[in-house]
Amino acid sequence: MFSNRWAILGVLVVVRIAMGIQFQAVASITPVIAGDLHLDYAELGTLVGLYMLPGAFIAIPGGFLGSRFSDFAMVALGVATMVVGGVVAGFADGFTMLAAGRLISGAGAVIQSIFLVKMITEWFGEGEVITATAIMLTGWPTGIAIALATLGPIAEAWGWQAVMHLTAGGCAASLAVLWLGYRAPPGTAPPGRGVVGFRIPRRELGLICLGALVWSVYNVAYISYLSFGPALLIERGLDAAQAGIAVSLASWIALPAVPLGGYLADRIGRPVAMMTVCCLLAAATAAAIPQFDAPYALSAALGLFAAAPAGIIMAGVIGVMSPPFRAHGNAVLYTWFYAAMGLGPGFIGWAADLAGSVAAPMYLSAGVLVLSILLFIGFRSVAARSAD
Repeated sequence: MFSNRWAILGVLVVVRIAMGIQFQAVASITPVIAGDLHLDYAELGTLVGLYMLPGAFIAIPGGFLGSRFSDFAMVALGVATMVVGGVVAGFADGFTMLAAGRLISGAGAVIQSIFLVKMITEWFGEGEVITATAIMLTGWPTGIAIALATLGPIAEAWGWQAVMHLTAGGCAASLAVLWLGYRAPPGTAPPGRGVVGFRIPRRELGLICLGALVWSVYNVAYISYLSFGPALLIERGLDAAQAGIAVSLASWIALPAVPLGGYLADRIGRPVAMMTVCCLLAAATAAAIPQFDAPYALSAALGLFAAAPAGIIMAGVIGVMSPPFRAHGNAVLYTWFYAAMGLGPGFIGWAADLAGSVAAPMYLSAGVLVLSILLFIGFRSVAARSAD
C-alpha cells in the first residue's frame, strides 16, 4: 500500500478514469447502437443519462452507509457494481437490458464518487485541496477521451456489446489497483463512530444545495457536447473515427486545464473572476461549433475553457461542508448532480429531435454555461454572508 498522499491520489484517479470510459461508452458509439437497435436521439440520450440517474435516489442512502462502513469499502462496493453493470450491458440484445446495465453501472458510480471526494478532503489540507481535487477530476475527462478515441472503431469491428464488456474489464482493473494501492489517512476514525443518521445543519444544507446546483448546471453544459458532439460532426461530414478524435480533444485538453485551473485559482485568489472568464469563452466556443468548419480547434478550445473552472466549483462546494457532515454533504451534492446528469441528456436529445439537428445541444450548452456563472456568483455571495 502507498503512504504518500500524492500516490494515493493517483490510485483514486485510476478509478475515475474507469468511470469516465464506462460513462462515455454509449455516446462514443451512437451510430453503431442506433443502427442496430433503431434508436432516435432522445433514446440515445436516455441511455447516456441512465448512467447518472440512480444518483438521484441512492446518493443520500449511500452517504448514510458511509457512517457505518469505511470509505474504502464503499468505493470498492461501487466499483464492483460498475463491473456487474458492464457485464449486463454486454449481454444485452435490446434497449431494455442495455438500459438495465447502464442503471446498475450508474448505481455503482454514484457510490464510489461520493467517497472518492471524501477521501481527497481527508488526505489533503488547505492550500492543496483545490489542486488535489482538480487532479482527481482529471480522471473523468481522461476516461472520456480514451473512450471517444478508441471505442468507435472497436464497436465497428466487434460490435457494441464487446465495448460494454470492455468497460466492465476496465472497472475490474481499477478495483484491483484500489485494493492494492489505497490506505486510509493516519488518524481516521473507525467506521461507525462518526455522525449517525442523516443530519446536516439547515444553513449548511442550504449552501450545499446551492453549490450543488452550480456544479450540476455546469456539468450538463459540458456533457451536451460530449454526448452529441460526435453525432453533430458526423452530420457535418466526418466519419465516426474522425468525429470521435475531434470530440476527444476537448477531454484531452481538459487534462491539463483542470489542475491548471485549480492551481491558478489557489495562486491568484480570484476564483469568481477566473470562473466567469472561462465560462464565457467556453459558451462562445460552443455556439461557434455548428457555425464554423474547424472541429479540431474548436473542440480543443472548448475543453480548455470549460474544464478550467471545475476544481474551483467543486472545492467551493466542499468548502461549505463541515468535517463531521462531509459524507452526507457529498451525498446531497451528488443527488443534485446525478439528477441533472441523468435527466439532462434525454432532454437534450429530445431537443435535437425537435430541431431536426444535433446543432441544438451546442446552443443549449452555451446558454447553460452563462447560467452557471450567475449561479456561482450567487453561491459565493450567500456563502460569504453565512460565514460572517
